Amino acid sequence: MLLMLLLFWLYGVRISYGQAGSPWNTEDNDYYYDQLEPENLLPKIVTKSQEFSAQPGEDISLPCVVDRGWHSLVWRRGGNILWVLQNSNGNFLLQTVEQDDRLGRNDTSLTIKGIEATDEGTYTCELSDTDPPRNVMHFLKVRVPPTVVPANGRKVMTIKMGSTANLGCNATGNPKPNITWSTEGRVLKVGKNLTIANAKPEDNGKYRCTASNGVGRPASTTITLEVMHPPVVRAQETEVYTGVGHEATLACFVYAEPRAQVQWYRKGGTPVDPIRLIRTVNNHKRYSLQFVRVHLEDLGDYTCNATNFMGNDSASVRLSARPKPVRYSSPHQGDMESNYTLVWDVESYVPVLSYEIAYRNDTDEEDHWITFSVPGTTSSSKYHSMSHTFTDLEPGSAYHVRVVARNEYGRGDVNESFAFTTLDAAGTDYPTYVQTSVEVSAEASNQLEDIVSEAEAGDVSQETQKTAAAASEALVNQTNPEDITRKEVSVAGQAVIHDDTSAANELSPKERKMQLMALVTAISLSSFF
Repeated sequence: MLLMLLLFWLYGVRISYGQAGSPWNTEDNDYYYDQLEPENLLPKIVTKSQEFSAQPGEDISLPCVVDRGWHSLVWRRGGNILWVLQNSNGNFLLQTVEQDDRLGRNDTSLTIKGIEATDEGTYTCELSDTDPPRNVMHFLKVRVPPTVVPANGRKVMTIKMGSTANLGCNATGNPKPNITWSTEGRVLKVGKNLTIANAKPEDNGKYRCTASNGVGRPASTTITLEVMHPPVVRAQETEVYTGVGHEATLACFVYAEPRAQVQWYRKGGTPVDPIRLIRTVNNHKRYSLQFVRVHLEDLGDYTCNATNFMGNDSASVRLSARPKPVRYSSPHQGDMESNYTLVWDVESYVPVLSYEIAYRNDTDEEDHWITFSVPGTTSSSKYHSMSHTFTDLEPGSAYHVRVVARNEYGRGDVNESFAFTTLDAAGTDYPTYVQTSVEVSAEASNQLEDIVSEAEAGDVSQETQKTAAAASEALVNQTNPEDITRKEVSVAGQAVIHDDTSAANELSPKERKMQLMALVTAISLSSFF
């Protein structure tokens, strides 16, 4: 009985194994086969490689977006790991490797705060869940504004005249800056160095070195070039006009490197009196010698002398009381056919004794001048006005005239000749502004000048006023009221224009004469008050 049960059990086991299959049977299903995951089911980085640009101090984020589940992500720069991020079912664990507080993350992106120039380079985001690892690379370019400094730190370069100056600048920045040299707003060259061969005094100055790279504002620095040379002296005016009892200032400009010692001398090498005179110097290299009150013995020639170890130079200045060259104030086009009135003024601290006049027709030879003299004025003012009427001239002709003033201290310089043209006999039209000269007798003119001098002294008597009226009448008597449409009356060197056209048409000749006399008298007496 027992034997039959054992056989039955063994048979049943065999039958069950035959139906279910053997554990080693791989025909239908092999539970021990480890099948690989398909490619489209693995995590991947969907961000594309990019180039980023930033300036120092800015913040930046380098993206790295991952698709599907992942376990480990690494950011590195070159061969250096910055940080590692572990993902466990959505729980992130950040492990910082690079000890830099500026580094951080925004999800799976790398953030950098306060960009520095040294941060430039290639950054890689990498997944270690695949074989081989999948990654994306970004390039960060740090754009740095330019800086520039003089080569060797030399902001001042001193050389001798005739030597060669080599100026240089060192610039930094990203991209690499370009360097431009300029002076006084004038561009000289482009490049790191500037060479000035055979340096001259005029090469002295500031040379600007400017660096630019398109980032921020250009940077610049200056290098001062000092070319050592002997002094160069120039007089501000070769002749200074003054008068005894008046003030005067002589001045010269001194250019020297190194700075020169400047001294003023009288003619013959005698130093000027340092007590009575004032010597000054300003920032424009101007050295002056000031006379508060000129003495007669002060008149003469002076020398401004400058000396340094390279040499010396000097310039001469004359302190003079003679008249200045005359200035002409007449129109170039005359209003008469055969006459022309020339008006001029001159500066003289003492009365003008006489005027030397020379004139010639343009058709004559250049050396054919007609010369004569006229008396000067007795005005106490330093400004003197005078006029002279030329007669018997040729109609429609051009003339040249020269006038030279003379006082007790000498004769003034000859100014450039003055050109004028007489009216054409054919009646050619000229500008409507025509001045009719009032011919003044010497006696009446002198009386008026004496009256003005008395008025300036503050002493005007009734007799003086009568004299002024009489002198005015003398002036008027020499003027034909019928011809007056626009009058110019010269009183004490001042010209007064009076338009009387309408009145001339309404008043009788006698009334016009009286009106003109009243006008001149009023002008004369107005200077008293």
